[in-house]
Amino acid sequence: MSPRPLPVARSFLPRVGLAAAALAGLAGCAENSPHPLPEGAFLVQDQALSEMSGLEASVRDPGVLWSINDSGSRPRLFRLGRRGEDLGRVVVRGTSWLSDDWETLAMWREGSTDWLLLGDVGDNKQRRPHVNVYAVREPAPGATEATVEWTLRFRYPDGPRDAEGITVDPASGSLLVLSKRESPQRLYRVPLSARGNEVPVLAEAIAELPPLSAQATGLDITHDGRALVVLTYAAVYVWPRIDGQPWASVLSAPVQRRALPPMSKAEAMATGPEPGVVYVGSERLPTPLLPIRVGP
Repeated sequence: MSPRPLPVARSFLPRVGLAAAALAGLAGCAENSPHPLPEGAFLVQDQALSEMSGLEASVRDPGVLWSINDSGSRPRLFRLGRRGEDLGRVVVRGTSWLSDDWETLAMWREGSTDWLLLGDVGDNKQRRPHVNVYAVREPAPGATEATVEWTLRFRYPDGPRDAEGITVDPASGSLLVLSKRESPQRLYRVPLSARGNEVPVLAEAIAELPPLSAQATGLDITHDGRALVVLTYAAVYVWPRIDGQPWASVLSAPVQRRALPPMSKAEAMATGPEPGVVYVGSERLPTPLLPIRVGP
């Protein structure tokens, strides 16, 4: 029998060649996939991000996006570039992730600290007595671990709800939560001052949304605070806001609707630091990252 040829050591291959080969392989997967990438979308390079459920744009590092997989995955944050570049993973310590239903992310700048909030707010069967939001300091570039430093526990005034969208209203220092599996969808407010309490705080229902084209899967406030953005499976909705305007008044005003291209399970959305740009991702492979221009 002829001797088996020795394998080529990976370290001897040029890094540029490896990167090009990896990208070519990903592009080939996208072309042959039953879910081709929407026109204008970038391909998320880290294939471990296979069920993108949450997305948030860094304020501290404008070129960085953070993402998570849906429940059932490892407790990890994925650091992405705005074109889907793989910028590394961060393991989250200090959460009982096996029983959680991570669905979404939010950012909160408190003084000089940037908090990344992990929304354990999923409840498909609507039976959880309370849900949780975990907070970690936004990981520094190159960091590979983050630790939960506090938890916000809350319950709803009208019984359990499934939710996939949270954001922070910086003007009031409150968490906003958007329900998913009901019509009309409802917006709730939870005071961030209740963080760390063992007893879940009672959320406040503050507004109902007008009829939407599909279930709501994402929620964000633009970086300048002048618009509320909602993602559904079919479209992106943008409501302008004047400083101090009550949210019920905001949601009763005319809305801008931008239809999504054909896209399977669009469940992740973040407003970018660039005015009028929204990033949308979905729970599938190959994973698209689609920048959408909204507003004037």
